[in-house]
Amino acid sequence: MEKSNKLTPEQFEKFRALVKERLGIHLSAAKKEMVQSKVSRLMRENNIVCFDEYFNVVQCDKGKVWSSFVDHITIHKTNFFREDNHFNFIREKIGDIIANNPGISDTRQIKVWSSACSTGDEAYTLAMVLKEYIPPEIDIKILATDVSSLVIQEAQNAEYVLDSEDAINPYFLSKYFKKIGNIYKIPDEIKNLVTFRTFNLMNPFPFKNRFDIIFCRNVMIYFDNPTQEELIKKFYHILTPGGLLFIGHSESLTQKQYKFKYVQPTIYTRSE
Repeated sequence: MEKSNKLTPEQFEKFRALVKERLGIHLSAAKKEMVQSKVSRLMRENNIVCFDEYFNVVQCDKGKVWSSFVDHITIHKTNFFREDNHFNFIREKIGDIIANNPGISDTRQIKVWSSACSTGDEAYTLAMVLKEYIPPEIDIKILATDVSSLVIQEAQNAEYVLDSEDAINPYFLSKYFKKIGNIYKIPDEIKNLVTFRTFNLMNPFPFKNRFDIIFCRNVMIYFDNPTQEELIKKFYHILTPGGLLFIGHSESLTQKQYKFKYVQPTIYTRSE
C-alpha cells in the first residue's frame, strides 16, 4: 500500500465514527490534525504506513493496539484539588451528606466512584478529604475508573511531579504526601482507600451496590447531548437516594432530561 502522510476527510470520518461508537467521544472537525498526529505516531510504533491499514487493525483488535489507541486519543487533564469547591462542599457538608443518606450510617461505609479518574489525582484527593473529615468509624471505599489502561497504571503507581495547578493546601501536602527528590508519593493509608479499574463509561454498568457519591467531571463535554443524557440516566440508577453527583465546572444538566435534584452549580442529588 502506498504511504500517505495526510489523513483524508474520509479516513478521519472512519476514526471519528469508531471513537464515537466505542468511547462516546465526539471529535469535531477541528480535531482532524490532532487525530492525524496521534495516529501517525501509533502507526510508526506498529510499523504501519497506511491510515486505512491501521484503522482496520484498531477496529479488529481487542488488546494492546486498541488499548494504546485509547490511551492516546483520550484526554488526561487532571490535578490534585482541581475545582476545589467540590472538596470544600464535602468538607463543609459532611454532616448533611451522612444525614441525607442513612445507608452510610447503617453500613458504616461510604462508597464513592471517581468515574473518569485519569492518573488518580481526583480519587486520591477524595480519599484525603474523606479521611480528614468523615467520622473515623465509617469506612471509605473509593472506586476509580478510566477508559485508559495507561493512566490507571500511573494512578496505581501513586508517584507524582506536582505543578502550579496542583492547588494543595500545605496541611494536606505535609500530611498526605511523602516527598522524595522532586517526586511526591501517596502513602499507603490513602492508597488503600482506592481501588483502580479500567472501565468504559459506554459499557453497561456492572455494579451490584449503589454509590453514595459519584464524580464525573469534565468528561461529558466530550460527548454529544444524547450520550450525555444516557450517561446521566445510568448514574441516577446506581446512585443511592440522598447520594450526590458532581460534574465539571464547564458542564451543566441544563436543557437535558434528568431526574436529579439541583443542589448548586455542578452538584446534584438523587432525592428518591
